[in-house]
Amino acid sequence: MVAIKQILASNLKLSTALPSSPTAVFVGGTNGIGLGALKAFTKHTTTLSPTVYIVGRSPSSLQTLITSLSAINPSATFIPIQAKDLTLVKDAAAAATEIASKIEKLDLLIMSPGFVSLYRENTPEGIDSTQAIRFYSRMHFLTTLTPALQKSPSPRVVSVLAGGQEGELFEEDMLLEKKYSLMNAAGQSASLMSLFFEAYKNQPGNEKISLIHLFPGIVGGTGLAIKGLPGFVQFLMNWTVVPLMKLFGQTPEESGERVLYAATSDKFRRVQAGDASEGAELEKGTDGKAGSGVFLVQGDSSVLTENKKLKEYKEAGKADFVYKHTLEQYERLGV
Repeated sequence: MVAIKQILASNLKLSTALPSSPTAVFVGGTNGIGLGALKAFTKHTTTLSPTVYIVGRSPSSLQTLITSLSAINPSATFIPIQAKDLTLVKDAAAAATEIASKIEKLDLLIMSPGFVSLYRENTPEGIDSTQAIRFYSRMHFLTTLTPALQKSPSPRVVSVLAGGQEGELFEEDMLLEKKYSLMNAAGQSASLMSLFFEAYKNQPGNEKISLIHLFPGIVGGTGLAIKGLPGFVQFLMNWTVVPLMKLFGQTPEESGERVLYAATSDKFRRVQAGDASEGAELEKGTDGKAGSGVFLVQGDSSVLTENKKLKEYKEAGKADFVYKHTLEQYERLGV
């Protein structure tokens, strides 16, 4: 566990640790943990004149948010990017392409959109809505913005989902048309994310990119809406489980600071074999090697080297399988 005092101490150094005029993209930064991370970044970069792209659904809500953020950091430039529905990969692709057309380099990409559903909901694209927003849309932002990430001296990608909670990968039913359940969707989306990162890090030109799959744990104040849950059950949860989450979990503000820590701490930088700084004050990646590129970060900012399922899938070559499957879905959708 990393104490919150250490997290804040690290984040307070961003004004000297980060290069001047950094560029960041926040997908899902309009509420919950993503908003906490966006506010933390805004607060800690007041001397750096950052450019921040915020992806959201409502232009008016984005503008209201930007007004409040500008009061915190007058040096920052905030640019709203509308994406009406991130359960549609085509909407994500359009937003990502718009951002790509505006930037030269990208230092930080933080993605956190998602929701929970009891039932599979097929989108017009033929993908379950929860899997689309958690994985397929997020990875389209990543692949589209890769050229800009490659131009940063130390690019970071953070996907807030379930690093270390990887579950069953249904190779014969990757879109969960037959195997959908709340738990299957959660476990598979976590495996998809980690395995895609494993293959992505080895693509030519990506040698500098650090990829962080973060499991935030219990965070109070973000709600616990479950789509498809009977109204009276949701009501009971709102009055029982949600207060307990607030009591025992982190606040969105603390969680946001921890996301920012993973996104900016020197401990998560990527190094190559033979690098002079290899192993010095670096966290270990999923292969057990310091600074190796893919990190599974927990809600208390500790790091897991891997879990049983992920190890099994990596050894069986499933990272390349997931990477190929994902690109095939994009090809099918024409994005």
